[in-house]
Amino acid sequence: MGFKVTVEKGNLHFDSAHFITYGGKCEHLHGHNYTFSITLEGPLTPDSYVFDFVVLKEIGRRVSDPLDHRFLLPLNNTHLKLTHENEYWEILFEGRRYVIPDRDVYALPIDNITAERLAEYIWKEVAREVCERGGDDLTLLTVGVDEAPGQGAYFSQSLTFPNA
Repeated sequence: MGFKVTVEKGNLHFDSAHFITYGGKCEHLHGHNYTFSITLEGPLTPDSYVFDFVVLKEIGRRVSDPLDHRFLLPLNNTHLKLTHENEYWEILFEGRRYVIPDRDVYALPIDNITAERLAEYIWKEVAREVCERGGDDLTLLTVGVDEAPGQGAYFSQSLTFPNA
């Protein structure tokens, strides 16, 4: 038996551009108005809540703010040739070449900018902050990322804390 809390959608969103490589191909550059949700599971605190909604929304916004109005760049994508110099990113895929200023790029340590990988990335960032904010008794964290209404992906994993 357990409890869970969720914050989602209206409070948690970011608008970003990206493309995905798949099967030797590369999508056209495009964007989404992403929304996401964060769900925490665990026992009730002595004050009868799982985790403070206000704090959870703050964490979500802090994680998503850097992603907002940026081109999301997958640093670990083996299909892209990336060069970073003179405050610009150069991105090559076969005959395509993109040159984008630093200020418009958010480079992520992932292999592709899919909803699945974004959910996993956000999960890691939220988990770190939840740990720092006293979520020691929490058992499960789930992050869902929707790139359009009714079209999304989730990443869910048990939480473990260093001193637990």
